[in-house]
Amino acid sequence: MQSRISRWLFFCAVIFSVCLPRPLFSNGRALPDSLADVSRRELVAASLQSAKGEYQGAIDGYRKLLMTQPNNAALHYALSNAYMGLGIIDSARVHSEKSVQLNPDNKYYGKLLAGISHQMNNYKLAADRYRQLATLEQGEGKARLLYSLGQLYLKTSQYNLAIQTFRELLRENPGALSAWLALFESSVQSENNPVFREDLDLFYSTAQATLDQKIKLVRLFVVRSSKERTYIEPANLMMTAIEKHHPANQRFKLILQALKGELLFQAGNTTEAVRLLEKAVGSKNPKMEKWLYLQANSTLALCYDKLGHYDKCIRLYGSILRVEPNNVLMMNNLAYILAGQGKSLPRAKRLAMKAVAREPANASYLDTLGWVLFKMGRYEESRELLEKAGRLNSGEAEILEHLSAVYEKLGNSPKAVEMQERAKMLKSR
Repeated sequence: MQSRISRWLFFCAVIFSVCLPRPLFSNGRALPDSLADVSRRELVAASLQSAKGEYQGAIDGYRKLLMTQPNNAALHYALSNAYMGLGIIDSARVHSEKSVQLNPDNKYYGKLLAGISHQMNNYKLAADRYRQLATLEQGEGKARLLYSLGQLYLKTSQYNLAIQTFRELLRENPGALSAWLALFESSVQSENNPVFREDLDLFYSTAQATLDQKIKLVRLFVVRSSKERTYIEPANLMMTAIEKHHPANQRFKLILQALKGELLFQAGNTTEAVRLLEKAVGSKNPKMEKWLYLQANSTLALCYDKLGHYDKCIRLYGSILRVEPNNVLMMNNLAYILAGQGKSLPRAKRLAMKAVAREPANASYLDTLGWVLFKMGRYEESRELLEKAGRLNSGEAEILEHLSAVYEKLGNSPKAVEMQERAKMLKSR
């Protein structure tokens, strides 16, 4: 409410300033209302409605005022804000553009137009506005505008402009970690490792980041590498840089083993990943944080699964759940491994049911529970769950293969064949 009231006061102050003051009394007698007095009252009423969130009433009031003051930039700005409140973005854009046309030097008008252009995916216009506004701002305001501008360039794959913009921001704000992360992402997404190395050196020489902050950035890149392989090499470069600048830090060496093991797993070098992860997990280091223990063991369990070491995998998932009993992903993974091995099916069912209870719309968890029930011979219940999983995620071949097996058991050969064919098509893509 406070910000709305502030905007209301701003509108009133701006619009009142264009009206000449007049005395309210003459010789002790009240004068009749002038057009300016009426306008003032109507403005106050409309602005108060906008401040209270009654945008349609505010719009009606502002539009009435515009009939006599069509070139009042502040009124167009107020109208644009009210239309934004109703989510009518096209009308907001029209009046925002008019306010900027009438008063191009007003940074508030410019910021609103830039934000509307951004929201309407008119990235070129938004970028032009942010760039113009950045020349008028200083300090934190300029930094925010440059960050928004850089993100626009990044979103539109204009990587060189993004890099230039984030570097400009960081020259005045070297401690802005979000800007460093965006700068690194710009060079990674452009697949320009030399530029990434250059920016990494700049980060270590100017950012004054703590070791924990550096580790946090590495972890973010490791997580991204699980979905985008282009992040694997930059994550390795970040770890090498930390080793260079913090060679005696034993805590980081342990973290490094776990993170490198995960990167090796993402890159498909599972055997080498196991070697590093077993070393990290087997160190019995009392300084190993919980997140590191869970991450290293989870990745190691995935490695064992991929290599077919199912007994080790089952033991490891059990160990993880003893440390973090509510870890839904580990419940699901252990249930699935047990089902695949035909072992401890009642336990697998309990685990899978817990996972589904926590995330009932998760197709993978529904698939696991359906597969456990299939292994227990409960085919009709299995079919219901697997069909639901298939509706939630029709692009997962494994779910279709499980459905095929269920339909076969239920004597529906045509559906079983259909599911197999669909699974084959997905795998061939």
